[in-house]
Amino acid sequence: MTPAARQELGRLLGRAVDGDRAALDPLFAAAWPVVRGFCRRLVGDDAADDAAQETMVKLYARLPGYDRERDALTWILTLATWECRTLRRRHHRRREELGAIPDLDGGDRPDELIERRQLLAAVADVAIALSPADAATLAAAWTDDDAARAAVAPATFRKRLERALARFRTAWRSRHGVL
Repeated sequence: MTPAARQELGRLLGRAVDGDRAALDPLFAAAWPVVRGFCRRLVGDDAADDAAQETMVKLYARLPGYDRERDALTWILTLATWECRTLRRRHHRRREELGAIPDLDGGDRPDELIERRQLLAAVADVAIALSPADAATLAAAWTDDDAARAAVAPATFRKRLERALARFRTAWRSRHGVL
């Protein structure tokens, strides 16, 4: 990476830390090839995309913690190093090939992925508090599980779903406020 490109990366990272959403896409475009190449050298071609994607997600998640006194490229590659290390350890422990990280598929921006993960974690937190029957009803409705729906009459399923959603809303409000 040229010194000018490295300086531009630092400038883009600083803008992103300041909350400039317009800097997120150029930051990604500047950092992605470097991060992917670095990850490819550490974990190989098969897992490089996964490690690089997770690195970029963590980069966006940790923007508020970036110290402007540090070199931007060094900070980003440190995140990549830790992510590659984590993937290698996971691979070693499981003794299996690393698969795709399912919720990173698609062309979503990393900040949107973080928001989606946080929302899914909040939904899971609330769903755990529900009864198993309510959770199963909501899962059948949200995943279009025809087998679970066919197990009961359509009117019964609709009524169970209505009650489960009411309990979900109540639990959500108690934990997270408005719904």
